[in-house]
Amino acid sequence: MSNPIETTDPTTANPTTTDPSAEPAIRLITTTPAAAPTTPAHPAGAGPVAASEARRAQQRRRRILGLTVVAAGLAVVALGVSQVPGLTDRALDTSWWADAGRSMLAGWRTAVLNPWYWALVVALIVAERLLPARADEGTLNVGGAQDLVWTLLAPALNLTVVALAIGGLDAVYDHVLGGAHLDLTPVVGTLGVAVLAFLVADFGMWFTHLVRHKVPTLWHFHAVHHAPTRMNPLVDNRVHLVEPIASAALVLIPARLLGLDGQAALALALATTYFTAFTHANLRTNLGPLRFLLINPQAHRVHHSYAPEHIDTNFGTVLSIWDRMFGTWYHGEDEYPTVGIPDSRFPLETSATPGALVGGFVRQTAYPFRQCIEDIGRYRRR
Repeated sequence: MSNPIETTDPTTANPTTTDPSAEPAIRLITTTPAAAPTTPAHPAGAGPVAASEARRAQQRRRRILGLTVVAAGLAVVALGVSQVPGLTDRALDTSWWADAGRSMLAGWRTAVLNPWYWALVVALIVAERLLPARADEGTLNVGGAQDLVWTLLAPALNLTVVALAIGGLDAVYDHVLGGAHLDLTPVVGTLGVAVLAFLVADFGMWFTHLVRHKVPTLWHFHAVHHAPTRMNPLVDNRVHLVEPIASAALVLIPARLLGLDGQAALALALATTYFTAFTHANLRTNLGPLRFLLINPQAHRVHHSYAPEHIDTNFGTVLSIWDRMFGTWYHGEDEYPTVGIPDSRFPLETSATPGALVGGFVRQTAYPFRQCIEDIGRYRRR
């Protein structure tokens, strides 16, 4: 987790500052010099004030980049939607809206009432009771109730807003590239194409995950996922609607380029969903030797920690090889830290009543947009 903190006290659960314009959490290392220096500790123009200004300038550049990326993404989606033939006529057809509503309801049932997924969740909850990473965490608490609300309500947004965005991206792909793809199936077979698509998509997820931590605007949306203070399988579903657009695109584009059929791409996405439910569980395991290949509950817990030494580590979704290759792997593989974000402004859930949980879902969905508006206002004042 990176960004809205300049300094964090690792011995407490609360940050020492919450300046949203400050650079990521920084460890403070104190040493005792043998003698007082006779010259300034920093050369002229490179003192603490100059360094702080340089960090703030870097954050400003990253925020501008993030806002630009979001604006460009919206433009691409709008372009794609405009390429859909007969869209205006269908939008005015009430029967089309009725069919779309029935289709969305069927999709919601498929996504939310999947018996295999819930069997996995129940199995993981039992496993959490038998082998917990931390005894005070797990699924059966207020945080788990809020995660359940996200699990039930987020698919409705995914099947409307996200589906529209992905459809727009797909239309842009067809419009720009004419549906071009590499026909590798005759060479390596469907399974080989699926494996190759998985590797490309998993690396893309690693890279964009890193970017979401480094770019403040994108972090505002990703912070929703990092906010829970207890790990459990349903935390994986607490994801802002803006993020699945990027995630689904990363599966769609490699699949289209490599000629993977829709059913195989769907199976790939579902397998990833099941695996990430496991990595978010409150389990005391690092998978032993398999940790050299796969992300595991211990490694992903470290990623969700806000301790200074854990920040910006373990970005992998399924494979741990990317973190190991690019130097973002955290080697303390027996640590099980607390998790969350040190931002007191985040509307964290405090009650398990239905009204409070639905209200929490709305406020948490709105949180990133409020942060982006604050960023824009900050630049206008400058």
